[in-house]
Amino acid sequence: LGVGMEGYHHTDTEPSHELVGRRIFVKGDDTAQYASRKISMAALPDAKHGFPVRVMAKRSGAVNVAVKAVAIATAELAEKDDPIVCMPSFRENRNEISLYVERLEKLRPVALEPVAENDFMIGARTEPRIAAGAIANAAREKKNTIIQAIGRDAVFNTVRALAIAREYFVDHKDNVDIYVRTEFVHVRLDGREQETTAVKFSVFLAKEKIVF
Repeated sequence: LGVGMEGYHHTDTEPSHELVGRRIFVKGDDTAQYASRKISMAALPDAKHGFPVRVMAKRSGAVNVAVKAVAIATAELAEKDDPIVCMPSFRENRNEISLYVERLEKLRPVALEPVAENDFMIGARTEPRIAAGAIANAAREKKNTIIQAIGRDAVFNTVRALAIAREYFVDHKDNVDIYVRTEFVHVRLDGREQETTAVKFSVFLAKEKIVF
């Protein structure tokens, strides 16, 4: 399998503060189950490289696998009362994604209590920048956002929209940021009798930029 992992070290292109944890590289032909184990292993008491975990993927197929891996690890660790969340960002370009996975307890000090909730779907044809604008505007209004995505391209567009929204906060000097919980849900689409599986992105607010 193509999932790679190594200890995380500082480079000249990264923030100057100390970075710890592990990196996981995911390819489109990897399995989400295998990648999820690499994430979950960071929670082991004797893990050489624990959290945070930086899950890296390129293009829609690999990003879809990476998101599913995070969702599986999220469910597994939630059963152990060790919840995790992630923060999407871009790497070299808009097709290269990094999902920075961290324990929720680390973000509680910067958590911002929402005043309302915003729900919508993102599809395979959704323009990520438009979706990003909706996410960013909701955050500025102190609203959490719940997004559902069905299929590889829809998941990819959602992750890109979340990463772009985080860029908007920096560009506009907004004193806010977001972090995300991913999970699987069953939904029934209009005109269909059988349920299908969607990825649910629960977007939460932080009262300052999350630095990693």
